[in-house]
Amino acid sequence: MTGQAPQGWKRAFSIEVRHAGFDEAGASVPVAWQLVEPPPARLSALGLICRAEHQGLSVFGSEGSGGDTTVDLLFQLTATDPAFFAYTDIDRADGDSTLWFDSTTAPAPDGGSGSARRLHEGATVSAADRAARDALPLQRSITQHVPSSLLGYVRIRWSSADPLATAWFIAFDARAVVWRYSVHGAAGRALFIRDAEGQVDFEPATATLAPGPTDTVILRSTAAIPLTQHALRHFQLMEVTPHGERLLIHRLPAPSPSALVKETVNGRVLTVAEIDVDL
Repeated sequence: MTGQAPQGWKRAFSIEVRHAGFDEAGASVPVAWQLVEPPPARLSALGLICRAEHQGLSVFGSEGSGGDTTVDLLFQLTATDPAFFAYTDIDRADGDSTLWFDSTTAPAPDGGSGSARRLHEGATVSAADRAARDALPLQRSITQHVPSSLLGYVRIRWSSADPLATAWFIAFDARAVVWRYSVHGAAGRALFIRDAEGQVDFEPATATLAPGPTDTVILRSTAAIPLTQHALRHFQLMEVTPHGERLLIHRLPAPSPSALVKETVNGRVLTVAEIDVDL
């Protein structure tokens, strides 16, 4: 975390939120923090304040605070983008379980003593980080009344003896889905999609009759592709003609997270991103 500490305060610890779908360095992930415990009066008595920052959360201690103190700080983490669960490789919290991040059970640092520590089992958040609500050290009223945007809870056990500016992070992965292009107005044309980067292949075009007089062909990626903030892929719509290959669309559009559907392909239920293209 790069934010400056308020005058007269020192950073006790920070929690950075990362997301593989946000490709810009330093991009802000759309999440919100809420302190659940301890109550504000208790936090103030401990000489601590919380501040949400561009990439996460920081907790600061007053320079005059001291003594031998250990306290658990519990935060509720929610998504502020309604599409967050569509482009993020996690499931929503439900009535039985939710994500739980706990500094007391966090893995050892991946790097040296000064490196940030992750608050989850694997390199990114996964189902392994879910916990049964009834087993969490939370008041029942907290787990009974939660917003639909809930991501989970974060518990940091802080001690006045801890090194200053201890850094934690939570890393979410981007959801990978099959991209399905529906090209309208393709009657009698031999179309295919080429990846200008040569990394992704697409199945041969399959003709299907869309409602109305316009013929449509479907082209699906052969593998799931991560959803990212910007269109990093360079897919081109090509046509085979008697005179060779012809470029029709230099860069095909990327899907919207709101255009995800479930589709059965060769007996497998897949999450598919629908993209419509008119010729």
